[in-house]
Amino acid sequence: MQDQWLNIFLLNKFEFSYYSILYFLSGFLFPIVVINNSLNNFFDYKFSSNKYESNKLRSIGYLVTFTLLILSILIIRYFIFSINYIIPQIDLNSYFDIKLKILLLLIVMILLLINKTKRIIKRLFLLNFFIIFFINWSTYYLNLQGIEIFINKYISDNNYYDFNNLNILNISYLFILEIFYYLWSFITYQNNLSDWSITIPKRVDFIPLSKITIFYLGVLIYYLIFKRIS
Repeated sequence: MQDQWLNIFLLNKFEFSYYSILYFLSGFLFPIVVINNSLNNFFDYKFSSNKYESNKLRSIGYLVTFTLLILSILIIRYFIFSINYIIPQIDLNSYFDIKLKILLLLIVMILLLINKTKRIIKRLFLLNFFIIFFINWSTYYLNLQGIEIFINKYISDNNYYDFNNLNILNISYLFILEIFYYLWSFITYQNNLSDWSITIPKRVDFIPLSKITIFYLGVLIYYLIFKRIS
């Protein structure tokens, strides 16, 4: 009898250490695909614009200001969103007054004007995407195992940060950021800003935008289906 219980214990231990770990690792497949695809296809754009062409956009000041401002606000809000999720006990609004928010916004806008730092910011919000997913998936997995940790206690009970809802919010944030990052890449391509002249986009310039839309809508559909069956 004792040997029988020992065999059951060893079997359960094997199942937890092998199959459950494989299940845990399999959950990272989609976010890794998203990040890899973003770095390979939605990172360093090449456009067909020619600075010697006569078909230039007029009044580009409004376009530059609007795109830069919206992208900067989205990036800041995305990182604040992740901090609020990871450490919900901290009220960031109490730490940031209006002057500090404006200063932070100006810093991000300046960094986006520089190509090298613009690419660093892109990598950072992809890293932010992965961190949110990692904590969310780990919390979900530990709940399935019946293990309660600090994160489970303070995060998993919040309906707003429900596993499926957070996946959809996370990928939606990244989807919108990718679109504005593409628009900003087009605006800042080569010497557009220094020449203060932007060529009207051609049909081929919209292909990456359609690829972004198709890819992220596909990921969103996957998470919506997972939400219905989970």
